[in-house]
Amino acid sequence: MPDAILAIDIVGKVITWNPAMEKMTGALAIDMIGKGNYEYALPFYGIRRPILADLVLMPQDEVEGKYDTVQRVGKTLTVEIFIPTFGTNGSYLWAKAAPLYDSQGEIAGAIESIRDITERKKGEEALQKSEQEKEAILSSLKNVAVEYLDPEMRIIWVNSAVQKSLGLSLQDLKGKYCYKSIQGINAPCPGCKAALTLQTGQSHEGELVTPDGKTWITRSNGIKGREGRIQGVVHVAMNITERKRAAEKIAAMKQRLADVIDFLPDATFAIDNQGKVLTWNRAMEKMTGACAVDMVGKGDYEYALPFYGIRRPILADLVLLADEVIEKNYPGLQRDGKTLTSEIFIPTFGPTGSFIWAKATPLYDSLGNIVGSIESIRDITDMRRTEQTLERSKSELRIASDIQKSFLPERIPPVSGFDLAATFIPAMEVGGDFYDFIPGEGKLGMVIADVSGKSVPAALFMALSRTIVRINATHHEKGIDVLEDANNMITANSRLGMFVTLFYGVLDQNSRSLIYANAGHPPPLLMRSSSNAFEKLEVTGIALGALAGAKYEERRVDLTSGDVLVLYTDGVNEAENGNYEQYGIERFCSIVRESCHLCAQGILDKILGDISQFCAGQAQFDDITMVVVKAV
Repeated sequence: MPDAILAIDIVGKVITWNPAMEKMTGALAIDMIGKGNYEYALPFYGIRRPILADLVLMPQDEVEGKYDTVQRVGKTLTVEIFIPTFGTNGSYLWAKAAPLYDSQGEIAGAIESIRDITERKKGEEALQKSEQEKEAILSSLKNVAVEYLDPEMRIIWVNSAVQKSLGLSLQDLKGKYCYKSIQGINAPCPGCKAALTLQTGQSHEGELVTPDGKTWITRSNGIKGREGRIQGVVHVAMNITERKRAAEKIAAMKQRLADVIDFLPDATFAIDNQGKVLTWNRAMEKMTGACAVDMVGKGDYEYALPFYGIRRPILADLVLLADEVIEKNYPGLQRDGKTLTSEIFIPTFGPTGSFIWAKATPLYDSLGNIVGSIESIRDITDMRRTEQTLERSKSELRIASDIQKSFLPERIPPVSGFDLAATFIPAMEVGGDFYDFIPGEGKLGMVIADVSGKSVPAALFMALSRTIVRINATHHEKGIDVLEDANNMITANSRLGMFVTLFYGVLDQNSRSLIYANAGHPPPLLMRSSSNAFEKLEVTGIALGALAGAKYEERRVDLTSGDVLVLYTDGVNEAENGNYEQYGIERFCSIVRESCHLCAQGILDKILGDISQFCAGQAQFDDITMVVVKAV
């Protein structure tokens, strides 16, 4: 089977471990069959613990009381979880477990299927981050339906036009299949452009008739992740049912055609078989500045002059010409039967050129003969330039994030007698936390800091602060001199009242001591191995940049084998779960105490895993930065 599968007997010993499970975990079946005592959990969690297959064998009330994220249907359990210890940067896994029965119908064990859904979840996160941008741009489109869908065509976001038409809120629609929620059917509409984009990876547009008999102009664009994979689709649709019904009557009554077109919101005109203008509606008058009274009856491509400044065929003419040679000269042209659509940039239209979307289709008489063509034109310049601006902003933020990460040490300089580990996890693309190490002879300087504010301003101030602190650390031996000079320099360069809390300490391998000064930073936690009790390295001065000329105190603590020191920013203890409860210092201390027997990296991983479990998928609102030191 393609999914990774394992099975255990009633006493928890492995009886099946398939090739897909070998590939996922790196553990061979020959090494796993017959093993018990939760050994099958080690490849995922790094510890022995119950997994979903074990929960199948537990009483239902015990499972429901302890595992809130598990869903039960009869005896079958399913769950989606994030495991920080599995894979390079943690993984999202989907799992399903059910009982195994013997010939008498008694439960003889359990079987579990596991699927790595990390890419899908990352795609969902990437799409969800842009919700505010979508709200600002797309919710203002009153007559256009806009949907953001995941790779399985489930709704991630829809604009207010869709919500209003269905009488449902965004929360009601999230996670539902679009075709079920909107059309009430069990499969995508025939010719669905969103489905085509997900299948081909290419953009698709054109007309679509839905099962309810409505006709839509639709366009679908794929959303690609950094690796170029399709992670979703943006589907835009406009209901043109009424326009199509009106067009069927136009062939018999040209005057009625003119009356109908005149009230269309899009700029629209029609020509007859000789290329003479039949109608030129008000929206076209407003777009071009040319009045209908001056345009109706004119031929010889005069309708192209307001757009191109010259007489030349446009989309309405191509409907009548059906000349493949001519069509090749129009990049971006798409044909769906007799209907043509195009999106082009016209440098001669508008002050600085314009992006124009146009659609043209034939006009028929009562006998079904083509007697002309009609073209609708829409100026989409603002939308396209907004999209370009957003894409540039995202690209610039990605570059800024890479630059900021380059500020962090590539490796931790070794210092005898101490084991160290560090991490920085920004809440947004860029953040205001940082850590640094300054090596010396037999000593190692450590810095952890948190800049006030968020995002780009904080990142810029972080870069300034890091540079200033590092320069002073290389020129001063005493921590108080480092902080006092850094404070004065930062204060002089801070124009917006920004400041930075910072802890600076020096580990001495000869004296096995830490000499430190704390500039308004959350007090690091020091757990003594002799008693498992905690000490806090309290603040010895105000934050850098808050007050010029501030003074700082320097203190010393001696470290013995097994002592654990954790430097952190407030993104750790103030992390929140779905009930708006904070992670807190008490739980923080508890996990440090439980993992103190591990190496520094192991302790750090345990803390991060516990924070992830506590937050249970809630969005990260602040940067998380930690440095763990263990005396050995």
